[in-house]
Amino acid sequence: MSSRCFRLRGKGVSLAEALSAGVLFGTASILIRLLPMLDAPTIGFYRLTMAAAFLAVIDYILFRPSRSELASYLRQSVPLGILLGLHFIFFISSVKNTTVMNATILVNTTPIFATIISLAFFGIRPTFVALVGLPISFAGTFLIALSTASLTPGNFRGDLEALVAAFLWALYLNLGRPLRKKVPLLALMPFIYIVAAGIMFPLIYASGSHLYVPGLSQLVVLVALALLPTALGHTLHFSSLKGLTPFQAATTALLEPMVASSLAALLFLEVPHPVFVVGAIAVLIGIFLISKEAAS
Repeated sequence: MSSRCFRLRGKGVSLAEALSAGVLFGTASILIRLLPMLDAPTIGFYRLTMAAAFLAVIDYILFRPSRSELASYLRQSVPLGILLGLHFIFFISSVKNTTVMNATILVNTTPIFATIISLAFFGIRPTFVALVGLPISFAGTFLIALSTASLTPGNFRGDLEALVAAFLWALYLNLGRPLRKKVPLLALMPFIYIVAAGIMFPLIYASGSHLYVPGLSQLVVLVALALLPTALGHTLHFSSLKGLTPFQAATTALLEPMVASSLAALLFLEVPHPVFVVGAIAVLIGIFLISKEAAS
């Protein structure tokens, strides 16, 4: 009995971490919108570098890891860092090429991809209720894409980028879950962020741009972006994998579109088309059904 209570308590902590991350994620697209002069790789590079520095300082003060431990953590972080870097590039670009609501709803189709990957490659079977949620989410995604393509064709690229970001995040969660169970969180995350930032740095120059030095107002936004949705949000979300499956952790991010859309309505006056709203509701219903098993 005590063992079961311990497991439930641990799972409750993981669920609380994931839900908190979902709320923090909702600030990301809003903050990105406040940086119109910076391209996606530049924003991602500053965001990840600052987050890595913040967590590295905390890790050094608290744990003082040895050189051999640091080398080991770096090796293990490379695949995850690459996936995270690519995820950020596609998501940041999607926010710039479509509405905040489109980007945040579509990037939160991650549970659909995470469920499929978990089942196909890791043998993690979702419940029947979760499987019911998958086609509902797919139908909602189709309605969103249909309304965007027919009513505002200029947004289609951003919608597609958000879906690619969702797939990359699903891969990240599935590959990261085994590592989270055996490696200290604060020791691993700075390296994941540094590798991800390293992916973005050459892309800045490959796109014909250069590393822009931000002004004071931009620096304030970048620091907020590094601390809130990244150092806190993404770290808490990764930490939740200790007690949740990848698709359970991913579904808690359904709070992101709710928070982001509420802020976007207040700040940017973005009012969604009715067809998009129907699709968004379907996506959220499907994601909610998938997440129910996380609470049991």
